[in-house]
Amino acid sequence: MMTLIRLAAVILSVVFSASVSMADCRDCTTVDFEKNIQLNLLTPMLHMSLKEKITYVQSFGIDVYAVKDPENLPITVPYLPYATEDIIPAKFIKLFSEGAIGQYMTETNYAYTVKKPTILLIESVDDWTVIHEFAHYLFDRARLMEDDTRESLHLMHSEDAQEDFFDAKESFRNLGGYRDEEHKKRTIQSFVLYAKMQIFFERSASLEETTIEKLLRNYHVTHKPHGFTHKDTERSDRYVYNTSFKAQEALRLILEDCVDLAKTLTAQDQNLLSELKNVCHQAKELKKDGVKVYESTGLKKSLTPAY
Repeated sequence: MMTLIRLAAVILSVVFSASVSMADCRDCTTVDFEKNIQLNLLTPMLHMSLKEKITYVQSFGIDVYAVKDPENLPITVPYLPYATEDIIPAKFIKLFSEGAIGQYMTETNYAYTVKKPTILLIESVDDWTVIHEFAHYLFDRARLMEDDTRESLHLMHSEDAQEDFFDAKESFRNLGGYRDEEHKKRTIQSFVLYAKMQIFFERSASLEETTIEKLLRNYHVTHKPHGFTHKDTERSDRYVYNTSFKAQEALRLILEDCVDLAKTLTAQDQNLLSELKNVCHQAKELKKDGVKVYESTGLKKSLTPAY
């Protein structure tokens, strides 16, 4: 077991090395979906005990809370304070009664109402899950080095664009066509913005889950991390499939709209066609990459839905 003195030395060294590289993340590694992460901050956890992992995570200024396990499995983190509704919105605590075992909450999303990075862990949490949630923090940390836009602003823009697009699309259906050129422009441009926001969220949500699980699965083979078990990989199999399938379905719907909208434009709409083709190409490539990354995990179950 790593001694507390050695653990403290590891924490000081990695936090210092990270702080001096915050400007451009020179020590970031680019992984799947062109996502950046400081893996040098993740790997020290692999051979720590569960309690040492928690201490390490907290050393980054992250608040860590436990949430009651609805199945009453043995408590593994009795030293953690419990999340209460005066600290964490009830809807996020409720997720754990619906099957969640961990939740990363960024302070850049107002919906979470947290003032600093926060991780919720089921009280029976295992080593795999602690590293998984910390990896979310590291992806968020790297993203903010490149783009300090608050996540809540991305969400707000996505919701506004979705509402605008759905309204314009409904008008098109009711009228049997565009009302006028302005209606056409508004429909295409609202879709383009909506699609961009959806692509952003698929990369930072469902596909980030897949990316993290792939990293941990690889570490399980190459590093034999402390506390990792066959049960973790079986759970990972199900989780990777579910998150990958969810992303594929979301991107499929975007691409269906791409086809439908392209049919409404003519050679006279070159600017709108260009905007549409660009975002649709991004969605198509992300969908294709999602399949490649899923298959690279070794899972064989098809992501193609059976209709």
